[in-house]
Amino acid sequence: MSSPVFNMGFWESFLRDQFIKQIDLLYDSIQNRLLPTFNDLEKEAKQVAERKWDELCSSCYSPDIDPGDLAEKAQEAGIEHYTMLSNIKQTILNLTATALYHLFEQQIIFFLRREILHPSQEDDPQLMKISIFKKRVLEKGINIDSFRSWAIINELRFVANSIKHAEGPSVVELHKLRPDLFEHPIFRTKDEQNTKRYVLPRVYLPLAGEDIFITPDDLLKYKNAIRDFWDEFINICLNYEEI
Repeated sequence: MSSPVFNMGFWESFLRDQFIKQIDLLYDSIQNRLLPTFNDLEKEAKQVAERKWDELCSSCYSPDIDPGDLAEKAQEAGIEHYTMLSNIKQTILNLTATALYHLFEQQIIFFLRREILHPSQEDDPQLMKISIFKKRVLEKGINIDSFRSWAIINELRFVANSIKHAEGPSVVELHKLRPDLFEHPIFRTKDEQNTKRYVLPRVYLPLAGEDIFITPDDLLKYKNAIRDFWDEFINICLNYEEI
């Protein structure tokens, strides 16, 4: 006879009303509230260059000074402003991908501790791991690795670790899956993600908006994968039949 595995009478609504909404709210706040503040960077850079030009001209009284030199300095100020804010925007994209993964990880551990582990085990740090969650649900016949969403979540794990730690094993694994993430989007073509194999680059400062380049499309894909995971998990648990 089919019966829910775990206490899904409670957890179904909790996972949907809390976990999925947490993921949606994080994504929506970044995508719709924060990122739009960077929409006019070119206009801002032009304004910075114009202000710098006015400043230089107002303080220049020598006829020996070349106006071309002043124009070049003004242009450099605008370019510097644009570059710095572009890097900050990329930092936000990279940080959001990292936050999505670690929020998901914390949700998994929350469920593991409150539902799966025995009360005598739930405060044991050695058990607060996704690997333990996967092992315990596999004992119930639920194979997380077979979920449609899991491959993308695994990619997101490499993304998060690469952005946090820079050079390391996760960078190597991420490069195998998504070599395009190591090249700035303005240099990519639409067909390159699955066809062009880049040389593994050095990764120094992904938290400064360099070396790894998550895009808004990537964030949407990762957000949807986490939502899909919880949907798959809920449906499997509700239709579970213990053998």
